[in-house]
Amino acid sequence: MSSECDRFLAAADRIGRRLCRDALWSGGRCNWLGWSMDFRGGQWITAYRAMGGILYDGTAGIALFLARLARLTGESITRTTAAGALAHALEAGDRLAASGDYGFYAGLAGIARTCVELGPLIDHCGLAERGSAELRRAAGMPPDRARLDLINGSAGLIPVLLEAAARDRRDEFLALAIAHGQHLLEQAIRSDAGCSWDTLGVPNQPPLLGYAHGACGIACALAALARATGRQDFAETALEAGRYERSHFVPSQKNWPDLRNFVPARPDGEPVCMTAWCHGAPGIGIARLLLHRLFPDDPAILDEAETAVGTTAATLMHSPASGIGNCSLCHGDFGNADLLLVAADMLGRAELRQQAKAAALRALDRFEEAGMPWPCGVLGAGETPNLLLGLAGIGYFLLRLHDSKAVPSVLMPVPPPAVE
Repeated sequence: MSSECDRFLAAADRIGRRLCRDALWSGGRCNWLGWSMDFRGGQWITAYRAMGGILYDGTAGIALFLARLARLTGESITRTTAAGALAHALEAGDRLAASGDYGFYAGLAGIARTCVELGPLIDHCGLAERGSAELRRAAGMPPDRARLDLINGSAGLIPVLLEAAARDRRDEFLALAIAHGQHLLEQAIRSDAGCSWDTLGVPNQPPLLGYAHGACGIACALAALARATGRQDFAETALEAGRYERSHFVPSQKNWPDLRNFVPARPDGEPVCMTAWCHGAPGIGIARLLLHRLFPDDPAILDEAETAVGTTAATLMHSPASGIGNCSLCHGDFGNADLLLVAADMLGRAELRQQAKAAALRALDRFEEAGMPWPCGVLGAGETPNLLLGLAGIGYFLLRLHDSKAVPSVLMPVPPPAVE
């Protein structure tokens, strides 16, 4: 193992030890305090509070990092804390079911799949069975027209159901995945530009682009359904979603714009393009790589993947050293660098792995080695412990740099399909 890989694992372990130290225990459950963005009174506010249970910014996500870390280090306290975090996450099941939150990153399906995945990793008897039960509960909720996207909608639930159907040989899960796919077909907005979806439910809001909240996240779910069922309508709608995004591409920025209606245009009149997993080239790049596996004969998909990777790599080149932005997975440097790791593995591009490593080494020098706080994704606030916005995600990415084969990306609900 190279000294760089040793350094990444050691840094991840230090983050994990801090999380174990800061855990607040009650019985067999544990939680953390940290910064979050909460929607209150019609606006987003920064709040310092106890974490919820979901994967995105709750205890399920922290458990995912700690369990992966414990698998590599063998530390019993790390494994015990992961189990305590999952016990807390499972307590959120009734509340999420009551509110209809069946999605992956912000709903019950993400907690369920995390339990199924982590049970064997932390030698927790019965955890996988509990996860399967929670997934059945999530799958049994009726599709909701307000829940369509990857974060907390049908697009995040479908790949988890397809994975469970293949693993457990349960036709029930496949049938429910098809029902959610049919729901996405019915909610599609079909125009001359292609297919899109109203994922925000905001008046006068154009349908969004991107992986987390927009068209290509839904396209990936429909393409996976097409692969599993052979249904052409799923495949055609997925491709039409790609055409919708293509119609908005900004050649001068080599990126796709953030169409949220509160984002103003640039002074030169061009739309603003984020470079993040949630909006812009990094997330769209992950989606295009997944779609390339599912539609290998479509050259436009691979071309767009290459464009997204190039734009992301250029943006990332100096960011951690200059102190711009943050290191979170959702909309920070490490989420952007994770695209380079995904592309390195899926396309056999070793130079992309080196670029991701270089970005992480600059960040380690600037923050960890200097004893500075890690810049997290709750802008204007301090460190936070969770996965997509905070320390658990930073540590998780360092584990991926240590061994990306053993530690799959958390920026897609399930690992990419194998090449046939």
